[in-house]
Amino acid sequence: MASPVLSSQDTCSVCGAPLEATMRHCPTCRTDAGAPNVRRCRTDENLKALAARFDDAQARASASGCAKEFSDLADMVENKSGVVVAMPAQVAMALFQDPNSLYTNYEQLVGANVRKPADFDNDRQRCGTVGVLFGSYAKHIAYGALSLTEEGSPTYGDVHCRLRSVTIDKRTSFLVTNSYRFVRDYSIVAGDKLPAGYMACWNHRHSLVLAKLADRLSTGQTESDWLVLLIQSDGKDRQNDDFVEAQIYEGFDRNAIESMVATTGKILKKADKMFFKLAISEFKRLGGTTK
Repeated sequence: MASPVLSSQDTCSVCGAPLEATMRHCPTCRTDAGAPNVRRCRTDENLKALAARFDDAQARASASGCAKEFSDLADMVENKSGVVVAMPAQVAMALFQDPNSLYTNYEQLVGANVRKPADFDNDRQRCGTVGVLFGSYAKHIAYGALSLTEEGSPTYGDVHCRLRSVTIDKRTSFLVTNSYRFVRDYSIVAGDKLPAGYMACWNHRHSLVLAKLADRLSTGQTESDWLVLLIQSDGKDRQNDDFVEAQIYEGFDRNAIESMVATTGKILKKADKMFFKLAISEFKRLGGTTK
């Protein structure tokens, strides 16, 4: 299926009115054009660049004797991977105790005066990074990690919630690594054009993963090896994390969550243990399953 070309300004498929790349709905007829982060991944420029990176990675893997591992990992990502969002235990508890509660991002929480901003340097880094990547719709983006298991990065929260794919697949894009690392590694500043081929929509997430990890494959690797390759973390410092970032347009409620586990190896404070226990209890009562 041909992908639409989306420049800084597209046109509405229904009424033909101009549609900025940052908009989800046509300002004229209010047609839903789809999540802007996903539309950006489907531009011809990005799709061609991603396909070229995938083909180059596949050729390198074949040359090094890892054609089977390359193919097996691609199949596993396509068929088994999902998005895991890490959050504080208190947030998880609130989601499950209140059916009206929504998971939302830092920008919206600060903007609504629900939480205080982070310290000045961290706040500047957050706002600068998301502004460079998303512009005015950064306030709509929630973040997670692409995972083959029920866990994401251990440095991002006490509780890991894997989301039901059907609830997010049309509004989730993927970036080759987390936003902070990406902006830093590519020295991106405001106004710079983002490099093509380093982001993907749901159906092309395997291409993004294999283009990234092909050179780390070796003969005889199996799923247990790939779990470590896909999400790398020392469990202490986020700056050392490396994973494929999931960018979800707008938040979600408790019905989007298919599994919930505590972060492996993390010692919870007494209050957080209580919050997690309450969240798990309500999750199970609503029909959720845990290990």
